[in-house]
Amino acid sequence: METCVILLIILGAISGVSRGVGVLPDTFIAAVGEKVMFTTTAPSPGTSILIVTWGFQNKSGVNFNIITSSTEDIIGPGYKDRIFLLRATGSLELRNLTLSDSGEYRVTIIPTAAAQLKGSCKLVVLAPISNVTVTASSRDLVEFNSSVRLSCSVSSGSSVSFLWLNGSSEVTAGDRVQLTDGGSTLTISSVSRYDQGPFRCNVFNPISNGTSDSQNLSINYGPENVNLTLSPLQENYVQGSNISLTCSAVSRPAASLYWFLNGDLLSDTGPELRLVNLQMSQSGNYSCQAFNNITMRNLTSLPVALTVLKSHISNVIITPNNTDLVESSSVSLSCSTSGSFPSFLWLNGSSEVKASDRLHFTDEGATLTIISVTRYDQGPFRCHVFNNFSDYTSDPVKLSIGFGPENTHLQLSPSQQHYERGSNITVACSAVSRPAALFYWFLNGDLLTDTGPELRLMNLQMSQSGNYSCQAFNNKTLIYEMSPPSVVSVLAPVSSVVVTSNNTVIMEFNSSVRLSCSVSSGSSVSFLWLNRSSEVTASDRVQLTDGGSSLTISSVTRYDKGPFRCNVSNGISHGISQSVNLVIQYGPDAVSVVGPKSVRVGDMTMLYCSAASVPSPTFTWLFKMKPTNVHEAVYVIQSSRNADSGTYTCTAENTVTGQSQTAHHELTLIDFSECDCSAAVGRAVLVSAGCCLLIVGVLGIMLYCLMRRKRFNSNYPAHQKEKLSVKEKHSDVYKITESMENGVYSLPLKFG
Repeated sequence: METCVILLIILGAISGVSRGVGVLPDTFIAAVGEKVMFTTTAPSPGTSILIVTWGFQNKSGVNFNIITSSTEDIIGPGYKDRIFLLRATGSLELRNLTLSDSGEYRVTIIPTAAAQLKGSCKLVVLAPISNVTVTASSRDLVEFNSSVRLSCSVSSGSSVSFLWLNGSSEVTAGDRVQLTDGGSTLTISSVSRYDQGPFRCNVFNPISNGTSDSQNLSINYGPENVNLTLSPLQENYVQGSNISLTCSAVSRPAASLYWFLNGDLLSDTGPELRLVNLQMSQSGNYSCQAFNNITMRNLTSLPVALTVLKSHISNVIITPNNTDLVESSSVSLSCSTSGSFPSFLWLNGSSEVKASDRLHFTDEGATLTIISVTRYDQGPFRCHVFNNFSDYTSDPVKLSIGFGPENTHLQLSPSQQHYERGSNITVACSAVSRPAALFYWFLNGDLLTDTGPELRLMNLQMSQSGNYSCQAFNNKTLIYEMSPPSVVSVLAPVSSVVVTSNNTVIMEFNSSVRLSCSVSSGSSVSFLWLNRSSEVTASDRVQLTDGGSSLTISSVTRYDKGPFRCNVSNGISHGISQSVNLVIQYGPDAVSVVGPKSVRVGDMTMLYCSAASVPSPTFTWLFKMKPTNVHEAVYVIQSSRNADSGTYTCTAENTVTGQSQTAHHELTLIDFSECDCSAAVGRAVLVSAGCCLLIVGVLGIMLYCLMRRKRFNSNYPAHQKEKLSVKEKHSDVYKITESMENGVYSLPLKFG
């Protein structure tokens, strides 16, 4: 293809130079009968030329004058009427070209007033190509055994080149291919089937080209790839059926085909062998032989086995050697059938049974042996038998495989941690077993008389408490299995919870107390002690003994007074005792005197002494460290005098604990006698009225507080100090405290 492209480019260039375009070239190529213009480089426009001379030298070196032009033109022989001189430029046109015009052309130009110009160029005149023909030395060849020579010729054309094509591909020289005689002869040795062509010869020169007609070679080969096929294609054929055997081979010319059965030549020939109404005697290995009478070669196909079967598959039956099995035993299943050349496929349910360590196939698949059967090997098993034209499946066979007992389990109903005496429960036992297991019952390891999967316990008594278990037995596998035990706890309900104390009147810090909790009935009880609403827990001073039924408090304090309660419970009921309060004797503590620091002469004055103490303390008042006749908590001065100024001392004494404590209070009297009497009288009246109202209010509040003592105790935290005589924020407001049996109570009193 590249050569053709180059040729077209050259032809385009030739057509250009033949018109003489441009300055005088080195070479012109032109065809016979055409014309050519030799264009020269002339002096500049306006320059006159005196003389122009053109000459020619042919291939033999002989020189000829073409034309000399000065004042007149002298034309050489043979050029008249063939040339035209362009005097202004010195260019020359040559017409009616012949092969003899090939040679060198020379020009000399002498201008009027310039140096002379000389130039030369070559002209090649070629004859066009025509009538390209290819001839072969032989056209009937044998592959690998023959050679062929192809010759290419033209009726006309000069300076030709040759290009050989096989189909659309260029033929190049190689081990088997030689190009000689300038490429006009193509020789192929040991031809193959791929050398058949079509071959063409392309001839070209710079001005033309031509291609021959296609030339095909007849190359004989084969036979090869002899192949035999059956239709219809089956592994086996039923007796009486019809089939066709077809033989094919790659060969030129077409091969003759012969048939063989088990190596014996049959009378049949040709590409097809038809077997009608097949009989078992026609079973065997069929083959065909291909023969090429030109190459004298023959080749036989691979044999094809033809199996003719006598009858269809039927009456498929599975027979186990044992149907009464237990896990870990073995069993063999045999599959029997009528029919020829059977194949066997075993199924368990819908799944194919495949060989493994436990599953073995013998007797060409007719017998299935299962080693160490499990419950999952029960089937149903089926045997599928088939040959190439029929099949049959047996009825399912199921194996009875004994196993267990396993997963023996005991279930209580209702399921509870504890049961009340007199209630009813059911104990059920289950196990995975085939056949169904027998059940036996045990209480604390002792065999009971009851049997069966259910044990009913009616009107439960505490003697029936214990660990219940059941034993499952399989009379086929002879295996026993015991269930995990289940606890049945029978309890009596709790009733009549009572708390007793070894001492209810105790001295603070110097005494201990022991509280005991008991019930009239109840079993497996637990004890919880409460002080008010808080749980009592063991500590350095608190011990819980006798399973929690005894509470001992050492070095009791006033905050251990209670109330104490005992909560007794078991899994089915609970009870709580009545509250028990302890009398803790202590004090007196926190003795203080509440009253004004200064009063006016003539005013009524009240001083109040408070103390924390059980039982209530006795009070003794001293004025300026001298005894008085006042032995109450309240010291009242009806009309204050200047002499009442001084130190007041209150001593509180607890006659039971033998302890006492003293508090002091300074009182200053202010004399306003020199002030306006009317104003003093008014103030005195107001003060007197106020004091009277105050006394009434104080007495009323004290009575109210006495009535609410119990409520006050129950709402106050158990472990908080009970001293409440605390001075308020304002200097003129105080709390007057009345000492009671179980604590200290305060009354607000304002002096003004």
